[in-house]
Amino acid sequence: MSLADSPRIYSALQLFASSPKVNRRYQSQSGIFSSQKPLKLSVKWAKYKKQGWCRLNTLNLEQVKASGNYIVWKPQNKNNVIRIGHGRIADELQSLRNSSLISRFGEDLLVTWASVQEQYREGVERYLYEQYSPVSVEKVANARLVHVNMPGKIK
Repeated sequence: MSLADSPRIYSALQLFASSPKVNRRYQSQSGIFSSQKPLKLSVKWAKYKKQGWCRLNTLNLEQVKASGNYIVWKPQNKNNVIRIGHGRIADELQSLRNSSLISRFGEDLLVTWASVQEQYREGVERYLYEQYSPVSVEKVANARLVHVNMPGKIK
């Protein structure tokens, strides 16, 4: 019998782990403590070489072949990030173009995306939600956070 098998010790570990002072990165959904560090990915965010960020309404979606995560924002707006998501980028952006929830923010919306492997997309999306607090939220997955480099100034 290990110490963790003892009901008293296990309860003490649970109480300690639920304390707000405990660094949450050492906890995992599969156990009380984990030595896993947060995943970190370096991604390349899409941007025109000369013209800067892509415009959602004028972007040629036939040329967008990536699958990964995207960010849609309104420039010069206080709460400027409108939507964050993941999937096949061209399909997702076409859906946003047709969405009345997104069109109410005007036609000058900008977008960027990064190719991300499927198993990391929900974690990247959750991380981006925490960083930007978008105005339009569907559902945020309870996935393991995957940190990525930010696309730069979104304004």
